[in-house]
Amino acid sequence: MRLLNRCAGIATALLAVAVMPSQGQAPQPSSPRPPQTFPAYLQGQYATLKRNITGSAEKMRAEHFSFKPVPEVMSYAELIAHISETQFGYCSTVKGTANPGAGLNFKVADKVAVGRLAQESFAYCDEAFAALSDANALELLTRGAGPNLRQLARVNQLTQLVVHGNEHYGNLITYMRIKGIVPPSSTPPAP
Repeated sequence: MRLLNRCAGIATALLAVAVMPSQGQAPQPSSPRPPQTFPAYLQGQYATLKRNITGSAEKMRAEHFSFKPVPEVMSYAELIAHISETQFGYCSTVKGTANPGAGLNFKVADKVAVGRLAQESFAYCDEAFAALSDANALELLTRGAGPNLRQLARVNQLTQLVVHGNEHYGNLITYMRIKGIVPPSSTPPAP
């Protein structure tokens, strides 16, 4: 009986300590966070993509920009250039302007030129993502010409940009891991 009372006392003490708020506990917000709209969510996904792709261009050593795990796939430089070229296309449709990437050289293979392409494509797309709102997300845009002429919602174009970029970021991760480089998404944030 004595052992049972002692165990009950210990269990009660542990329970009391477990439910007490700790002094180091962060204060709870006084009001709930506002709901996250789809445009806000997509803008966050784009910011992550931008950090990962530009970080990938920075992290890989220059001598590995021509690296291909097997001959049948794109090189590291070609992947980043492809992501950049595609972004110019998606964002020119969203912005309703001529594609500024049409006159750029996407066959570059050196680190500096590829990094510049990535930076320029994100700089061009920043405005398109910043302007996305609940009011204009479903606005129909025209893309293509001739038999490929079609209409799609603004948010579809921007969603596809994020999906496409993340798909190829997965490829870049593999290339970096093969070369012993920790990808940007796995790198702890700086203090």
